Amino acid sequence: MEFYQELKRLRKENGLSQEDLAEQMGVSRQSVSKWESGQGYPETEKLLQISRLFNVSLDRLLKGEQDDPKDGGEPGFYASREMAEGFLLSKRQGACRQGIGVAVVILSLIFVFIIENNYKNNYGSILFLLGAAVGAGILISQGFRLKRYAAMESQPLLFDSAFIKEFRGAYEKRRRRYGRLIALGVVLVAASFAAAVLFNEWPEVFGRRAMAALPLFWAGAVFLFINAGSALSAEGVIANNAEHIREMESDRRSGWIWGFIMPWATMVFLAVGFIWGAWHPGWLVFPVAALICAGISGFLK
Repeated sequence: MEFYQELKRLRKENGLSQEDLAEQMGVSRQSVSKWESGQGYPETEKLLQISRLFNVSLDRLLKGEQDDPKDGGEPGFYASREMAEGFLLSKRQGACRQGIGVAVVILSLIFVFIIENNYKNNYGSILFLLGAAVGAGILISQGFRLKRYAAMESQPLLFDSAFIKEFRGAYEKRRRRYGRLIALGVVLVAASFAAAVLFNEWPEVFGRRAMAALPLFWAGAVFLFINAGSALSAEGVIANNAEHIREMESDRRSGWIWGFIMPWATMVFLAVGFIWGAWHPGWLVFPVAALICAGISGFLK
């Protein structure tokens, strides 16, 4: 097998597009296209970089020869420091967009609390639906973004020993920080519950519009959960890759549960809110649904 054929095969095998490979190699997409069509050939430095990237020997890369398993080579996808940092940055940016999208949907409930509950018209619901549409648009646009680092999450990874040792040491410190952010989110949820009780018990003190503050608590909590949870998960892919691969294989058997139950929980929440106006007790459907999903997933595992 010629070099250009082997390069194309390795790229596709690792779930990379020509744009992804070009970005990681520091060249243009046209250069990668020429390499794969046999119209060009990379420099020696780039050949070594490709060899490390795909964790293959130069003999296999240049001659298409299969690596000898007796060489003691460890199977996996080689991830450089630059690739790992790019993966983490991509996950942080994606989580931020997701958090903003969900927060916009939740904050749109303010229109219902202020307008509909005080002026008894449908303008609050209309504005809520418009706000929810904006939030959904943000989430949908994030879903269509190019997944440049799909290989990082779908297969075993190989790292330089110095890098992974340094990363794991820093990960333990950041892990505690993410835990504190998640704990702060829990505090916000608990505070919203306490605030709702106060608003209901003393409406003459706080005013009828005080309930509009509750979505602020919920949006802040969800934003923290999504961002801290995503960062913790993404860094865990690198720091504890073997465990991540085992969990991924296990989750494939139970991941459908979340995709089935949580949309129904959302529908129940909206129905309870719009039909009976019980937005505050209604949000409890989400933690209950999450507990049900976690229980069923744990049972299947």
